[in-house]
Amino acid sequence: MIQSKKKRISRTLKRKKKRVWKSPFDIMCFFFFLFIGIILFFYQRLSVRQTERDVLSLIKDQSYQVYSGLEIPEFLSKYPEQIIFHIGYTVSYNEEWRLPNWVAYELIRSEIQGKEKSAGIFSFDPDMKGISATNKDYLHSGYDKGHLAPVADMKWNAIAMRESFYFSNICPQHPKLNRRCWKDLEEKIRDWVIADSAIVIVCGPLVEEGAKVIGNNRVTVPQGFFKVLLSPYVSPPQAVGFIFKNEASMGSLRKYVVTVDSVETVTSMNFFKQLPDKLENKIESQFDISYWRL
Repeated sequence: MIQSKKKRISRTLKRKKKRVWKSPFDIMCFFFFLFIGIILFFYQRLSVRQTERDVLSLIKDQSYQVYSGLEIPEFLSKYPEQIIFHIGYTVSYNEEWRLPNWVAYELIRSEIQGKEKSAGIFSFDPDMKGISATNKDYLHSGYDKGHLAPVADMKWNAIAMRESFYFSNICPQHPKLNRRCWKDLEEKIRDWVIADSAIVIVCGPLVEEGAKVIGNNRVTVPQGFFKVLLSPYVSPPQAVGFIFKNEASMGSLRKYVVTVDSVETVTSMNFFKQLPDKLENKIESQFDISYWRL
């Protein structure tokens, strides 16, 4: 009895199996999915090969190398300076001016998504030697304590945030520059970082002979400010400069755009010197206003 049932079940299964292949629709489905599987297999192989070619191309193309210290400029004239390396930025401090000569750092996409909050306490840089500005120097001076490396770029780390309030990162800045175009540019840079993955930033004061000073510590008031930017990981790399007078500013940032070469002329600095000369000369002598979307 049991054997008879098993035979009937076996014959039924065989008939079902045979019926699977008798349906034209089933046969079409089988070959369709087989065809799709073959395409996906070869597409994956091609994608892997293309990725390998892209990686090899990036390695061969010097414009995509990650250059150590790319953000650090070189002085072409002698200036008093102390180079101080902080977590979020590097500063060249000028004790004679009580100001930074320049502040430099690379800002990457993940850093602008930080959640650290600012305590807003300005303080002496413990790594700095010599005289520093103080809060009293700025009191009733008519100038803001203007950050060169902005607080919003340092939200990724509590120490970086605290160090951004060191006076070695601060300059006397006209309130209507600090709170308008300078701030607008800082916000633009964060947008560019999201789009490009990273931006190298160098900025600092422009100081001429006979500059005004404020406070008991005789903190120099710059006549202007510069900022140069490099987007090194796009193809082709892009660079642009900005020069602002230390006065009320308004309107489009286009008014303040210059080539990096122009900034090098007024600062006696050499920016992005680690780049191959041919690439450096090209991107520093021109800028693509449409690329920077200004």
